[in-house]
This record gives sequence, structure tokens and C-alpha cells, in this order.
Amino acid sequence: MRDISYLTDNYDEKIAEINKFDAPLNFVFITDQHNRMNEFSVAENRVPGMTEFEYAVDAINSIQYILDRCPKISMVINGGDMGNDYNPDPQEIIKSHKEVMEALYNLSVPVHTCIGNHDNALGPCTDEGRDNRDYVILPERMHELCMKYNPTPDNYYYIDLEEQNFRFVFLDVSDGRYNQDKNGQYQGWMYEISNKQAAWFETEALNTDRKIIVFCHGPVSNKGIYGTENYPQGIKPYDDLINGPRVHYAMVNNKNVVCHIAGHVHYDNLLYDDGILTVTTQSSLAWAWCPACPERKCKAITETAFDVFSIKDNVVKITRFGAGEDRVGCLQRL
Repeated sequence: MRDISYLTDNYDEKIAEINKFDAPLNFVFITDQHNRMNEFSVAENRVPGMTEFEYAVDAINSIQYILDRCPKISMVINGGDMGNDYNPDPQEIIKSHKEVMEALYNLSVPVHTCIGNHDNALGPCTDEGRDNRDYVILPERMHELCMKYNPTPDNYYYIDLEEQNFRFVFLDVSDGRYNQDKNGQYQGWMYEISNKQAAWFETEALNTDRKIIVFCHGPVSNKGIYGTENYPQGIKPYDDLINGPRVHYAMVNNKNVVCHIAGHVHYDNLLYDDGILTVTTQSSLAWAWCPACPERKCKAITETAFDVFSIKDNVVKITRFGAGEDRVGCLQRL
């Protein structure tokens, strides 16, 4: 394993704060690793001025340092967009996914994954006119890669934390129709929750008296969310999640939903959506997407960005490891 002391040497103060807060519920949230994307960008000279790149597994391996010192952290949640789907070699794409998941599975706690819009590898290859049958990672294959701790055959599911009285719901935004046209091609970019998943969410996932946290690769509603492109408006106009309004309606009308956590927009947002604490997190990928993002530097603490969420009563402390700042939220619906 490579030397990651440039990361872990900066962790002890944050770890002490987590332990001092002594919350009964703690978990790591890391998202948008886009593993090997910066390496590929440097090799292909795709980003002017970019000469350095990080390894996603270094940040993941550093999480074990935290777990060893924070015994109350019960799980790691991977927000999706794991690998480099821009690579023209489909074997390299799947390799970049596997590298992330193998590192996550080597950690000492369970890992739960939300599938992202880049994870099925259909977008860039379709945009560039390649035969996307060679690239597509179908849901069954994704299940093999990412769903080790999923008790269901689907790529969306929930788990109940009986002691803390919480339910964690994990959604899948690559849950579109994998139909093929007359030439055998699949659709390109997919950012969708199927009707089947939405119905499951309404009738099964939300059917509990426990407090509910909804995890999704991207926010189910873009209202008030800042990120990725088109500054200062802040979000790509085509980034509305198909069936997102339906899921969002179900969330705001179920008073047990207290929190919603996502990635996708590569930016730190914290807002209250009809009383639901809604949080998005910087990409673990070492890339400052706009002037409002914190500076990212390889082989330094700002190379990565991920959070430890600690929930105690109605307080949510969000401790940042890497680029960015700590945050504090309130579970208003409790």
C-alpha cells in the first residue's frame, strides 16, 4: 500500500472531536470518486494545466485509520460514480470500478452503495459514437460489484438500525429501461428512478415508524441546490432526476423522513427542504469544479473530501476529512 500519511497525519484532531461528541449513530459518507479519471485526463491532456492526479483507493484506505480510532462508526456509505467511464477501453472502466469496491470491502465495517449516473458506463461511450454494448454494465453485473451488503436482489434497498431507531434507504439512479434499439444500442446517459422503484419507495421503504434517512447519488430535487455547472445558477439543466418529483413528494409527505444525503453535484450544500435536512458533499475526486469550491491539491490533505456524519438527538455533526469545512445540521422533524 502506498504511503498515505499525508492524509492520516491530519486526521487525529477530527477524530478526537467525533469521539468527544459521542453520538450513538455515526457513519462515513464518501462519493464521486471517479477513480482514475484524473489520471486519464493527464495522460490524454484532456484538462489544460492538469499535471497531477490522485488515487481514489488512497482516500478509501485512509478511512480505516478513522475506523480504528472511532469504534462507534458503524458503516461506510458510498454515494456512487465510482470509476472512469471516459476510458475508451471497457475493461479499464470495469477495472476502475472494481478497484474502488475492493478497497471499500477491505474496510472493517459494512459498505452500502448508491448507484450513480456514471456507473453503468453508458454515457461517454454513447456520446462518442462507440458501440455501447461493449461498455454497458447491466444491473445484474452492478449488483455483483456493489451490493455485497444488500439483502435484496434489486439495486435499491433499505436497512433498519434497531438500536438507534433509524431506517436507511438507498436509491439507484441508473434504474432506467435497458432496452436496445434496432441496432442493439442502449440509451445513453441514464439518470432515472424507475416506476417500480418509486412504487417500492412509496409503499415499502417509507412504511415504518422509524426515522428515515434517504441516500441517493444525486438530490431528488434540485431546488436550492448549487453545483457542477452553469454558475451562478449552479446545476446542469438536464440533471433533473426522472421520477425525482414523485420521490420528493413522497418524502416531504412522510414526516418520518428527517434527512436526505447525496453527492453528484460535487459541491457542499446544506439546506432544509420542508423540514428535511438535505446535504450534498464534495466529490472525493480531486477537482475544484468552480471558484466557490475549496482548492484541491494532490499529495496533500485537500486531495480528498469525505464526511463522518454523527447524529445525537436532533443534531447532525458533519466532520470533513480533506478539502472543505465541518458543518452542523438539525433534524427539524424530530
